[in-house]
Amino acid sequence: MEEIDTVNLQENHVQRWRFRDRSGTLPAGPIVLRVTEDEKQWWRFECYRIEGGMPCISGSAWSDFVRPRVHARLTLYAKQD
Repeated sequence: MEEIDTVNLQENHVQRWRFRDRSGTLPAGPIVLRVTEDEKQWWRFECYRIEGGMPCISGSAWSDFVRPRVHARLTLYAKQD
């Protein structure tokens, strides 16, 4: 699995997280990211590109995920099907 990006979650990430796609695997248009936490819990996050083409994750599921995890370290990996 290739790393997309890593962040130490902060309060300002509850609304959205702008990140760099270091893997180059995310498509240009809006997508839904399916994310697992310890292979037990599944999450679905809205991901879209903002000005300058930078990917951004937001939405109510994202806020619900981040709120109890502020100060935790999060790493996104690309997984090829």
